[in-house]
Parts: sequence; C-alpha cells; structure tokens
Amino acid sequence: MAEQASIHSPGWGFMPRPSLLRQSTPATVKTESWMKGYSYRNHFANPNKAVEYERVDLAGYSEILWQIEKEFLKSFMTKFRSRHQRIDMLDFACGTGRITLFMEEFVDSSVGVDVSRSMLDVAATKVARSTLVCRDLTITAPVANETYDLITAFRFVLNAEPDLRIAAFRALAARLKDRSSRLIFNNHGNPISHRVFTLPVQAAPLLLGPHRSEGNFMTHSSVMDLLNAVGLEMEQVYGYGLLGARISRMLGEARARALEASFSGRPLLGRFGVNQLYVARLKA
Repeated sequence: MAEQASIHSPGWGFMPRPSLLRQSTPATVKTESWMKGYSYRNHFANPNKAVEYERVDLAGYSEILWQIEKEFLKSFMTKFRSRHQRIDMLDFACGTGRITLFMEEFVDSSVGVDVSRSMLDVAATKVARSTLVCRDLTITAPVANETYDLITAFRFVLNAEPDLRIAAFRALAARLKDRSSRLIFNNHGNPISHRVFTLPVQAAPLLLGPHRSEGNFMTHSSVMDLLNAVGLEMEQVYGYGLLGARISRMLGEARARALEASFSGRPLLGRFGVNQLYVARLKA
C-alpha cells in the first residue's frame, strides 16, 4: 500500500510547487453551459460519486479496455523517453488517480489535478510520489515553470460540455512546454462503432434533461475541430473497443480480451472502435 499522498487546495496546509500554490483556486466556479444549470466541473462534488466511480470504473469490459490503454501507454513512453532526458507530466482531470498512478514509473515528476476534492481523496490513497492539486486550470493562467513535457486527459473530453472542452484544452495547450511535448487524451464515445445501433436511445437524455455521459457521443471531426480551435494538431489516433460489453460477455473474457487486443490500433478496424485515443502536439 502506497503512503497516502497529500492534496493541495487553499487552506489545506500542503505546500506543492510554488507556482501551483500561488494560483490555486476553489474548485466550484460558474460557467455558461449548453445545458443550463449543469457543468461537468461539479459532477463529482458529492463524495458518494467518487466512491461509486472507483467501484465500477474498471469492472468487466472496461477492464479489458484498460489493459489495451496500458499497453499503448507503455509503448508510447518507451519512444517518448528516447527523445526526452526528463519528463514532467500533468494528469488533467485525474479523478481517483488511475492514470496518475500508472504513469508514475515512466516519468520523472507527475502532478494530478482535479476540481473534485472527493476524487482526489481517493487518489491520495493510491499514488506514491505524485503531487495532487485541487484546482480549476480553466480559470487560471499558467505561471512560470508550469509547463509539461506530457499531459494526459482521460475520460474528460466526451463528458465535458462544449464550452468546458474548449476552456480546458486551451488551458492544456498553454501548459505544453514546446512542440516536442505531447497531449494524450481519449474519446470514449465514437458513434461510428457498436454504439451506432443505440444512438437514438442514448441521445434521448440529451433532449430530455441535463448533459449525461451515458447518452453522449463525439465524432472524430468534432475532436479535430476542438484541437484546431486551441492551436493543436493530431499526431496519432489509436482506435480500440470494437466488440462492446454485450458481445464480450457472450464470447467470454479470455476470447474477448484476445480479439480486442488483435483489433486495436489497426488502420481500418480501429476507426470503428468506441474508444479513440489521440496524441496531439502544438502547431508549428
């Protein structure tokens, strides 16, 4: 069991890097949203939400996809390390610390940032040497030395409302050190996938009430528009998750795991994966 990490937020008494301390900001902010009264910023404000997320996040089919993500990240980091003597990483919207913890062994320093104190409380029980910060990067400008060689943002872009996506990615682009730095993020709602058969049902919540992640999807062209709007360009896209949970259960875990691994990242088949993993960099 890793020693519990400290979390920094105004008034909590932990001293992280001075640049983060000076710019720390309370997590809850007001923003205009495409669904009035809702912002993904506040989705995990309730502590029970964090506990629920941690319990179900890697259950069943999600665990198969997580194994694929880990293999991708391992391979990527091997190549990335060959071009970087030192790697400072930011895990944006780090949640309960899944990505932060996994990436610790591949980087020299890591910071996990989230607006949810309850999510960070869970992350603090996992990470070994990362700095955890409760802060909203979308409303604070980067300061001296607050740049990174690598930024990750998993399970965020799909769930966030459009104005928050733009604000967040603009903030992340401003924190990339230079053109050799990379942003890795995923879209886990590609509609050109097995989800195409359930889009009418999944889209219904968007018409009837607040933005909900289970009824959400995001096209590849929308991702490209987002990157272009904040001065980023795509370097690589890696598709995975072709089978879906129902077919995976029918096939059995071992067979589903083998098939998903063999399908993942293929130039043609990957386009039909429900999960699309992107690597982006600053435009020249």
